[in-house]
Amino acid sequence: MTADRADEVMAGYLLKGGKMLAKSCKVCGYPLFEYKGETQCVICPLAASEESHPEPEPPVPATRSEQLPAPVARELQGKAAAEIERTIVHLCERIRGEQRPDECLTLMKAVERGARALARMGQR
Repeated sequence: MTADRADEVMAGYLLKGGKMLAKSCKVCGYPLFEYKGETQCVICPLAASEESHPEPEPPVPATRSEQLPAPVARELQGKAAAEIERTIVHLCERIRGEQRPDECLTLMKAVERGARALARMGQR
């Protein structure tokens, strides 16, 4: 799974109301999410799915009726960006006190991915 695809998946979960946690997955290193009352990695299941289906079908473009109105989409994107920013700050705070180099590196990678997601969303 590419980092761009992972960022898209995480942004999608944020837009659906998921909460990015300061904990990271021990398998893939991406941040865990709380979604529908469960803490889960949203990347590992997709990575496993992509391995079993090496040639994914292209996504079908949404019809006009399936798209959110522009003001609603902007509001959701703003909320997602704010949540990513809060998570980045929390991860940076954790990095400062982290004694284990491997966990520090994992947290730093999560910060980098969050920053890339913000950049893609037009937030800096």
